[in-house]
Amino acid sequence: MRAQRRIGAVLAGVASIAAMTAGSSLAASAGAHERPTFTVSVDSIGVWQNPTDTPASPFIDKDGTFYYEQAEANYALTDPRKWTFFSGGTIDDATAAATINSSVNPANPDDRNNDTTWRCNNSPTGLESTYAPAGSRYSQRNYCDLTNMWVDPDTGDWYGLVHNEFTPQPFGDRLHYDAIDYAISKDQGLTWRFESHVVTSPYSTQRGDIQAFPQQTYDYGDGDPRLYADAASGYFYMYYGSRIVDKTGSWKAFYSHVARAPMSAKMAPGSWQKWYDGAWSQPGLGGRESNLVPTDANRRGYTPPSKEYNPNTPGTADEQIAAGRMPATSPLFVMDITYNAYLGLYLGEPQAVDQSGTAPQQFYATDNLATQKWHLIGDTGSYTNASWYRWFLDSANRTSSSIVGKSFRSYCSYGCSNDGDSEFTDIMIESSRPSAPIDPRRTYRIASGHHRVLRQVPGSTRTTSSSSAHAWLSTWKFTPTGDGAYTISNGTTGQVLGVDSASTTGRAWGTDPVVSRPSSTPTVGQQWFVVSETSVNRGHKTGTFKLVNRYSGLVLAMSADHHRRTETTPVRSWNDTSHSRVGGARTTAEQTLTLHPTYWW
Repeated sequence: MRAQRRIGAVLAGVASIAAMTAGSSLAASAGAHERPTFTVSVDSIGVWQNPTDTPASPFIDKDGTFYYEQAEANYALTDPRKWTFFSGGTIDDATAAATINSSVNPANPDDRNNDTTWRCNNSPTGLESTYAPAGSRYSQRNYCDLTNMWVDPDTGDWYGLVHNEFTPQPFGDRLHYDAIDYAISKDQGLTWRFESHVVTSPYSTQRGDIQAFPQQTYDYGDGDPRLYADAASGYFYMYYGSRIVDKTGSWKAFYSHVARAPMSAKMAPGSWQKWYDGAWSQPGLGGRESNLVPTDANRRGYTPPSKEYNPNTPGTADEQIAAGRMPATSPLFVMDITYNAYLGLYLGEPQAVDQSGTAPQQFYATDNLATQKWHLIGDTGSYTNASWYRWFLDSANRTSSSIVGKSFRSYCSYGCSNDGDSEFTDIMIESSRPSAPIDPRRTYRIASGHHRVLRQVPGSTRTTSSSSAHAWLSTWKFTPTGDGAYTISNGTTGQVLGVDSASTTGRAWGTDPVVSRPSSTPTVGQQWFVVSETSVNRGHKTGTFKLVNRYSGLVLAMSADHHRRTETTPVRSWNDTSHSRVGGARTTAEQTLTLHPTYWW
């Protein structure tokens, strides 16, 4: 879905929206308990400054620097094709990272961030692609967009998924195929190395393959990835889409899929498993894939295999849909997700099925990524859009899409309200039964998997990792902020645990958390999200936790070595064996925490 028009002028300022609210009450669930009810409110609309042809992908580097990345790869010979980075304190003040954006690979001057033509054509997908027929608007054989960034906790290397659009007009139509690769930068974005395919179509992606597609339609392939790094399970979840195309026309039906891989495998191609027929049972490369649908439409949350698209079925897409021989467009198509700590649910915001621009933004939720059952909890009512590219950001830090509170930002590029090009909305979702993972009436000892206990150093603002389960100054009280986060104060001194949010160094890997005097309004560095860890196979809570600092997105960890150090480090579910100074031989046990109640407050 390439942006083929020039980006329009962006108006400055923020427009208030009064009483733009839509409530959604869910029916009673099976069993004795009713589901909570939810209310979605749109509080205001703002304009952001740098829309382009992918969602922005925000991330924080190992030194605490905030970046977001975007890409575009348009079709005509002289159109822009580039991977672009921005950097700053938050998304609000980020500016173009000129050194990265103008970088040229010293080993190959044709390989550059500001012109990815050579890079795309010589990537794993590009080398397997073919050019369009003469006279086509497609000048290249492959167009590739870097998106969905992740920084490796062991090495600090930058990883990104790559959306490919290749082999244009395979049946003389107007479109192309899609596939998903990944790339790595070992020098903070200056140069990139393509690694491999990670998710590819279960069907052929060869030009004019009438044996694979003998009837009037073909499958467009797998693309438009939306990556989520799940702190609770230690897995990547990648939501992606496919489309069914009439050979003589255009796309007609859009389907939603998901694959996952352990973060420890670092996106390697053999690590991805597609969700198919209720299980993570198919390989990312060429495996079959279920079309995700809301449980309101099908209680299993996906289209039954017998109802999925079959290229051997005759008829156009419209004819097959009308006859019930293939599904219509999924309401979950190209859904980006986040974890809402206030609700205790994962939230998804898909592209609107109705692309007229008059449909509200819908929000879906699930409490379990292992089983992928999404249900509608509400929409934005009179606030409407078509919304091509979307992403969440936490309103308090304005840097992270991973975890948000009760109030959050929903960003849009293209197809925004009133056909705008760039927008963010301040959204609040309230619940009749918000999440409460911690009892605020108690104090707790916070222990690591190495049986170390978090302790304030006597007479100091420093903290340490104690071997004694009953050490003095080792009890802590969790006080809810009201929007899903907590402050953590020492049960004896009352001082509050946190990191410095006045400087980017407070976001750097290995920052030591300290305690300070409490205030009526805690800083974002003094706020923590409590994330319950979950099992991989069924998504059940394990009874252990990660404490995620709201400012940095890093988790509290306690080492068992002689330094007795406490620090904030990236989420990991594996032990570092890289021998890198960055990874520092850190272990998953250091950040896998248990909370032991001590007494009532």
